[in-house]
Amino acid sequence: MGYRWIYSITVRTLLLVGGVVLVTLGIVYGKGGLLVAGLLLCAASIFIFRKMQQQLREKSWLMLEAIRNRDYSFRLPVYGFSGGERVLQDTLNRFGGLMGEQKQLMEQRERFYEQILSSVTSGIIVLDESMKVVQTNPAAARLLGLPVLSTLQQLERYGAEVSHVFRSLGAGERCNIQLSTSKGEVQLLVRASVMQLGERQVRILALNDIRNELDEKELDSWIKLVRVLTHEIMNSIAPISSLSETFLKRKDVVGTPLYDGIRAIHETSVGLISFVDSYRKFSSLQKPSPEPFYLLDLLRQIEGLTLVPGNIILSLQVEPAELMLYADPNLIRQVLINLIKNAVQAIGGEKGRIHVRAYSSADEHVFVYVSNDGPAIPEVEAEQIFVPFFTTRSEGSGIGLSLSRQIMKLSGGSISLLRPGTNGWNTTFVLEFE
Repeated sequence: MGYRWIYSITVRTLLLVGGVVLVTLGIVYGKGGLLVAGLLLCAASIFIFRKMQQQLREKSWLMLEAIRNRDYSFRLPVYGFSGGERVLQDTLNRFGGLMGEQKQLMEQRERFYEQILSSVTSGIIVLDESMKVVQTNPAAARLLGLPVLSTLQQLERYGAEVSHVFRSLGAGERCNIQLSTSKGEVQLLVRASVMQLGERQVRILALNDIRNELDEKELDSWIKLVRVLTHEIMNSIAPISSLSETFLKRKDVVGTPLYDGIRAIHETSVGLISFVDSYRKFSSLQKPSPEPFYLLDLLRQIEGLTLVPGNIILSLQVEPAELMLYADPNLIRQVLINLIKNAVQAIGGEKGRIHVRAYSSADEHVFVYVSNDGPAIPEVEAEQIFVPFFTTRSEGSGIGLSLSRQIMKLSGGSISLLRPGTNGWNTTFVLEFE
C-alpha cells in the first residue's frame, strides 16, 4: 500500500511537470494541441493529488474514530511512505499509543480508588443530577442493612423520609438518621458535598455510624466511674471487715450481746466486698489474646456444659461448618454463655427453644445470632439492657450484658439487640465480628 503511495506521488509529479512544459510550449509556439494536452496533464495531476488527500483524510478519520471508540490498538502503516505522509501517519500512531497508555493509567487509578473505597469504614454514595446512584462502596450497603445499594428506592423500606433526606441534602449540609435494620438499630451521620465531574455535577454522601462511637464513649465513661467507685468503696469497707473480724475473735465479745451486732456488720461488709469485686471485673477486663478457632467447636463445648434444661431445645446452625473466628475464645465463650443463660432465664419453666446461627457475609464479617422464643424484652427495658448495673431481676448484678458489650468492643466487634419478631424470634442478640 505504501509503494502505491510512492507510485502515485511520482506519477502526480511527472504529470504536473509534463503539463506545465506542454502548456508553456503551446503558448510559446502557439500550438493549441500542446496547450490542451498540457492542461489535461495538469488536471490529471490535480485529480491524483485530491485523491491522495481524500485517502489521507479517510485514514486520519479511521484513526480518530478508533480513538473515540477507545480502540487504541489501531495503527496506520508507515513503511513504504516518505515525506509528509510518513510524518503524519507516524504522528497519528504515536498519538494513539499515548492515548492507550493514558487509558491503562486511568484504569489502574480507578482500581486503586475502588480499592480505597472498599477499605474505608465510612459509607460513600455518589449521585448524579437525576439522583441515580453512580457509585457506592460496600460500607454504605452494610451500614444501610442492604446486600447491594443500586437505587435510592431501596431505602423506602425504612420510610419515604429516608430517601427524601438523601435527595434533598445540600452541599455542606449534614443530618442524623436512625434506621431499624436486620442487624439492629443504626444511627447514621450523613454529610453531603458537591463536585463537578466533567460536564455533570455529582453529589457525594458520606455515611458514618455514630451509634457505635456514642456507645464506646458511654462505655468508657462507665468504666472510669466504676473504677473510682470500687476503689473508694473498697478503701472504706476493707477496714470495717477486718476490724469486725478481729472483734469477733475476742473473748470479751464472744457470748455477749455485742457479738451478734458485730457479726452482722462483718457479714454485711464481706457481702459488700464480694458485690463490689464483681463490678471490678467490669472495669478491669483482661486484654484479649486472639487466636483462630472453629466456632462450631466452641458452641459444642458450651452445649456440653448442660446450661439448658430439658424443657428447652438448643439448636446450633453454623454455615459453613468450618467457619473460623480470630478472637479470644475464652472471652467469646463468656459472651455466648451469658446470652444462653439469659435466654434460659427468660423462657423459665415453660417449653421453649434457643437457636444459635452463625455465618460469614460477603464482606467476610462473621455474624452470630442467639435467639429464643421466650417473652420479648419490653421496649423501655431494651433501651437500657447494655447499661452497667441495670437489671430487672432481684438476684441479678446487671453487668452480664454490659460486660459482653465490652468484650465485643475489645474483640473489634459489636453486640446488638434486634427488634422483637426479627427472623420469627421474640428475642435475638446478634454478635458481629469484623
